[in-house]
Amino acid sequence: MNSWKTINFSRQYGSQRLFILSSLTMLLTFIFVYVPAQFLFNAHSFYDNYFYLFLLGLWLIYPLHKLFHYLPLAHHGNKVKKELSIKYGILPVIQIKVFEPISKWQFIFALFAPFIIINSILIFACYIYPHYLHYITIILAFHAGLCLPDFICAKNVLFAPNCSYIEENDDGIEILLHKNDE
Repeated sequence: MNSWKTINFSRQYGSQRLFILSSLTMLLTFIFVYVPAQFLFNAHSFYDNYFYLFLLGLWLIYPLHKLFHYLPLAHHGNKVKKELSIKYGILPVIQIKVFEPISKWQFIFALFAPFIIINSILIFACYIYPHYLHYITIILAFHAGLCLPDFICAKNVLFAPNCSYIEENDDGIEILLHKNDE
């Protein structure tokens, strides 16, 4: 296989720029979701109990996000590298990398799976628990900010040829083609 394109996220976007864009995405998501959700789900009064469950939800959203990235790729077994480390004694840092080529569409499905599944669950939770809409929309906005790097990655991969394969390395992703497909 030959490399069609290499995308180095740290050089092209930078961690500070991604953090700022993710933060803005969180803020805009909350602004544009909260007010319509109040009317849509008929939320007139809000409860502030179960704050600890809200904090637990914020803490769990990242590991759940990573889990839903992994599940579509789990059948690849040895092609997927998983690492778990704990920062500051409480924050999990999970890395999932595909270090052998997989198809473009499997990679894209793995990128979009957390956004579709988790946000669907959170929107359904808004319907079931309208009195906790404020907590749920904060978690939804936080998750949308977590998904921004996935969308940036998907934007780059979507324009690759349909028969391409994706492989991750330390710097970013590599889009590969068979020699006869170029």
